[in-house]
Amino acid sequence: MEVVVPCCVGGLVAICLMGVLPVRNAVVPASRRAASGGALAAVLGAARAVGRPLASALPAPGDYGIVAQVRAFSWKGVRPLREVDDATATGIVMLLCTAGGMAGLIVSLSFVGFAIGCIAPLVALAFAATRRRHDEERRVEEAMPEAFGALAISLGSGYSLAQAMRYVGGHADEPVRSAFMRVAFAVDCGESAVEALDAMLERFHAPGLDLVVLALKVSQRTGAPLKDLLAEATKMVTERIELRRRLDVKTSQARMSAHMVASMPIAMTVLLSLLSSDYRAGMATTVGMVSLLMGLALNAAALMVIRRIMTIEL
Repeated sequence: MEVVVPCCVGGLVAICLMGVLPVRNAVVPASRRAASGGALAAVLGAARAVGRPLASALPAPGDYGIVAQVRAFSWKGVRPLREVDDATATGIVMLLCTAGGMAGLIVSLSFVGFAIGCIAPLVALAFAATRRRHDEERRVEEAMPEAFGALAISLGSGYSLAQAMRYVGGHADEPVRSAFMRVAFAVDCGESAVEALDAMLERFHAPGLDLVVLALKVSQRTGAPLKDLLAEATKMVTERIELRRRLDVKTSQARMSAHMVASMPIAMTVLLSLLSSDYRAGMATTVGMVSLLMGLALNAAALMVIRRIMTIEL
């Protein structure tokens, strides 16, 4: 153990340095590129073969699940796994769990370390997926004032609903672009404006959008002007963003403290389980297992209470 842990730490440090240090004006030989491409193809093929049985048995993954997070993985602005199918992504998750389990087994020389290593990639992917969902929700919220403003300008200029939606979609980023362009395509294909707007509201959630969709449906039936209403919706969303920013500033220290207090016992439990055979022996007893479960339950309850106190609905 005294030899394995320093070697693992040294290897991780070397990998981090290789990823951080910039390589400029480096020309990669064609043979090396072909070898790396062949190795990647072999790994993806093995992952597809491993994950196909499990992917066929599981339901379709959501946009922010563990499997979807594999596709969203990016390295220096590049997403090499963006086009992989569900079977390949599931196989990659299984390979990561296997590799993590083997690493935990080598470090701890016990099946407890193997179990921790298998669970660690799932926890990391779930955390990254949650973080990505929050970031996308924040990005959509910040993009809505500009979208509502562009919609008001286009409708005020005499554009039809489909033309206005296409104009907003053409000047917005994803996922706002796809949401507005789908409405334009649906109306152009003969679908009624009310049905297209209802479908947009079901699949795309953004602050102030329900009010704007309701106003657009009323305007389609009565011909009422929407300039003032869209301006009010833009103002409301802008104030919401500013209020959220102030709340984030005011509660940042409390949130960081809550996360640290909740994560430190779990981190210490995992670390001691990997490195201390005496701790694993004590944890294997009835008293140790009951104490561990009670501690984790109390820690989870405290975290839920803190999150409930800090959650503010806007």
